[in-house]
Amino acid sequence: MNKIYYVAVNGDDFNDGLSLERPFRTIDRAAQAMEAGDISYIREGTYRETVAPSRSGRENAPIRFEAYGNERVVVSGCDEVTEWTQHEGNVYKAKTDWDLGDGSETLVFFDEELGVEAQWPKIRDRLDRSQYARVDAATSGMTNSMIFDEELQAFPDGHWDGAMVACVNGVGYFMSTAKVTGFAAGTLHHEQWVSSADHYFTKPGDLYFITRTLRALDAEKEWYYDPAEGMLYAMAPEGKLPPQCMIEVKRREYAFDLRHKEHVHIIGVDCRGASITTEEASRCLIRKSRIYGMDRSFGYRQSIYGRTRGIALGGEGNMLRDCEISHFEGNGISISGARNSVHNCYIHDGNFEASYASMIWMTGAEHRVSRCTITRGGRTSISGVFSRSTIEYCDISFANALTKDSGMIYLFNHDFDQTQIHHNWLHDNLSDHLSFGFYMDAWTSGISFFRNVIWNIPERGMVLNRPIQRTLIYNNTFYRKAIADSSVFCLDDMYGTHMANNLFADGEIRRWGGHSIVSNNRFDADPFVDAESGDFRLRADSPVIGQGIPIPGVTDGYRGQAPDPGAYEFGGEEWVPGHSFESAETHDQSAHAGGFDPPEHGQTASAGGFVPLKHESLLRNGGFESGSLAPWTAAGGTPRLVFECAWDYSKNGGYPTVVRSNRYAAVLGPGERIEQRVAGLKPNTSYIFFAGIKSGGEYRQAIEYAEANGGSQWEREPDGTPAIYRDVRYVGPMRSKEWIKLDNIDFGAAGQYDNVSIGLNKVIGPVTVEVRIGGPDGELIGAVAQQTPYDAVWRYFGAPLGSVAGVHDVYLVLSGEGQCLLHNIVFHNTFRAGTARMSVHGHDGSIGELVVNRWNWESTLSELHFTTGPETSSVTVAIENIGALAVIGMPAQRIYADDCGLWEQPRLSRAIESER
Repeated sequence: MNKIYYVAVNGDDFNDGLSLERPFRTIDRAAQAMEAGDISYIREGTYRETVAPSRSGRENAPIRFEAYGNERVVVSGCDEVTEWTQHEGNVYKAKTDWDLGDGSETLVFFDEELGVEAQWPKIRDRLDRSQYARVDAATSGMTNSMIFDEELQAFPDGHWDGAMVACVNGVGYFMSTAKVTGFAAGTLHHEQWVSSADHYFTKPGDLYFITRTLRALDAEKEWYYDPAEGMLYAMAPEGKLPPQCMIEVKRREYAFDLRHKEHVHIIGVDCRGASITTEEASRCLIRKSRIYGMDRSFGYRQSIYGRTRGIALGGEGNMLRDCEISHFEGNGISISGARNSVHNCYIHDGNFEASYASMIWMTGAEHRVSRCTITRGGRTSISGVFSRSTIEYCDISFANALTKDSGMIYLFNHDFDQTQIHHNWLHDNLSDHLSFGFYMDAWTSGISFFRNVIWNIPERGMVLNRPIQRTLIYNNTFYRKAIADSSVFCLDDMYGTHMANNLFADGEIRRWGGHSIVSNNRFDADPFVDAESGDFRLRADSPVIGQGIPIPGVTDGYRGQAPDPGAYEFGGEEWVPGHSFESAETHDQSAHAGGFDPPEHGQTASAGGFVPLKHESLLRNGGFESGSLAPWTAAGGTPRLVFECAWDYSKNGGYPTVVRSNRYAAVLGPGERIEQRVAGLKPNTSYIFFAGIKSGGEYRQAIEYAEANGGSQWEREPDGTPAIYRDVRYVGPMRSKEWIKLDNIDFGAAGQYDNVSIGLNKVIGPVTVEVRIGGPDGELIGAVAQQTPYDAVWRYFGAPLGSVAGVHDVYLVLSGEGQCLLHNIVFHNTFRAGTARMSVHGHDGSIGELVVNRWNWESTLSELHFTTGPETSSVTVAIENIGALAVIGMPAQRIYADDCGLWEQPRLSRAIESER
């Protein structure tokens, strides 16, 4: 028989917990006793613990933790600090019973309200840029970085020595931090920013503040932690002494730790100063919780990506619903794993650190974010590197309070593998420069964006920077900067892209790329009921009514002879996005935890979830950005994936990357083949199978080394893995006589490779990377030398390679007085040639094939056009390296495959000029 347990702050863990009169004292005591189907009712109060159930529930018999009645229950990650002594004035000090590290992860609460680390100037709202200081003048460099502000002249020399300066520097993508090495005459001298290329150089007008010093502690609800003394300093509110004010300090990471558990429900339990994790868990539910001030990691050398995770919604099939999440330093919710859901949540006031963290950050696949209100963030609202997920019916507003060059939703450098974003409001971007609504930055593919409304965007409602593939833009409404723009970052292509039925109120489409199809978009000035009040339904007399084209799954159920352009069909669904806790009360209290449930075939967008769209690519993982081949299979040899960074290395000129887009590509040696079975095709229908194929040589990452000399001094992430800079993991900084060994490099026949290229960054010259075989003192076969400093994007530095044949262990040995970061190495030929075969087969044989010859770094997408037979509903597509068959006399090279897709191309192709 299932049991009901009770927990109360006046209970005792030696009780049996089976009645209100004999409750347990801690929730975790109940968690250790509970089995599938048991319930724990928790009485009002604050519980300072981490709850980690020892068992899992089952389907229809979850383990359930629930607040008793409507009582307020809080699980706190903090402990109270009580032994205070006066420091001076209203500032008091105390030691904690636990180690706070360097203070970068510390959170302090005053009477349950999140406090502020002492800072200058006084910033009471971290998302209000008017409260920040502004740089008057600055110098940036490897050895000399300075910020001058006339207001700082009010402080004596040395006042800010040893403090930390935080600045939204240069282009303003994110906030950087550095240690202040000296202060004099209104000038902060500080260490170099981690991201230190010239476009990150600090300039006049940049936002900044000073913190991490006791000298800044002079206001209520502020604190400072001195790691050398192990002493916490604080100023309580309203002149109270600390005993009159409850001061709590974060001690525990999690309020609930559900890792590796199944079917655990948490209902109506609030969390303060701690998070919840469902990593490696499945079918768990967190509902009706207020989660406040979860975690923090704000230290020296802060850069592009923050280190906090917020709620770690990992595992599979877990759900967070009807919750309020607020006041967090970096990510609010980090979704990972597969088929997890965030539903009907209010997410606000976050990403104070203004990093590439976001209110919701996603990795993994097949997630669903629905009916959420997401507002007030330091940078973008939703971002990440995920695939085949859905973002729907969300009200997203007031993003980018501190940063520049970003969108309300910002997607970059990834294949999102037919992720769908529909029925959302995106409005009021707070960025004052390069401020966009929906932003797909370069190297972004696989998005279907439809039935969204974008308004009050200072610069452009939508930006899709090329190259972009496999992207559909349907039935969206743009108002007040109703501009769609597309610029070329590197390659000028938009394969598999269709843009139709969009309504740009008095706007335009600019600089759209080739290989895309644009049709039936409208540019009428004011066709709405009341746009100024946010009512973007069409007026009855609107000239745009009936001017769209049918798009199955998007315009289903339209009235009249043809659909309407824009997000709202006249007389159709008058949808309103965002959360509603009131309506949630009417839902079944036992709602199951279910993640991403694919709809039945033919489901429409109004039903929510994933919608089959006619012109989406039918291939999965076309860019290999999942980090694995699947659902591709190896049909010959042992093809593998390689990791690079096209974003950086494409800047070299001549485009000498091995990947075409993003970070991954499939590498095929001579005779190797990959293939994928593709279903859902229609008989007697024309399709295009396209792929980016490049020729290349032998490629390795430095972190793949088998042996090394010098590793104890090389930089690493907090979890011990190789350090990351600009999206790649590196070795270094490497200095003279340090080396790494790469096993079993196959040089082929003598002369097959005559050049070596090595990816370097943060070079302080002079340095030479010697390429040796047989040992660190073995035969020298090449040497890449750099005499001058280099600090920008990752870049290949090349040199001739001596004649070498066969398989060898290669040693990369540093010499010279300087240092550098080392990412990768490519052995290649000055003149490269590769030959591949693209093919399509049905159940009864070949439907079509295409032989592709690739010279040097040529990377144009290749297209194989084919038509299905009368009974064809599935095909197998393949890419094969056929070696030197088509290039007589040339040694066979490896080929690198990327950017693959298969789509039914729309027939409409009205010239874009006629739509303006």
